[in-house]
Amino acid sequence: MTDAFTWDYGTPGQRMTDPSETQQILNEIRHEFVKDDGAIQYSHKWQVGDFIISDNLAVGHEATPQTQEAVEKAGLRVLHRTTIKGTQPPTKRYQLDTPT
Repeated sequence: MTDAFTWDYGTPGQRMTDPSETQQILNEIRHEFVKDDGAIQYSHKWQVGDFIISDNLAVGHEATPQTQEAVEKAGLRVLHRTTIKGTQPPTKRYQLDTPT
């Protein structure tokens, strides 16, 4: 669902990636998720009543193939999305200056 990435945003050299470059970046990101037997992944085993909150700006996420099966087999998934407006654009400098 990603069409392109932006290089050098806000500078005179700003440009969008072409389709092959975009695919290469997406492949590299996917490789990071699956390398080392998925050591950095968290896979949730859903139970009735579970509630999860994730920060989509800081967490890469992907639905497993099982979640795309029929409701009768996979169960009903309900997603509520909330967007919170920040006061600072997400930049490396801002992230480094933000207290943890």
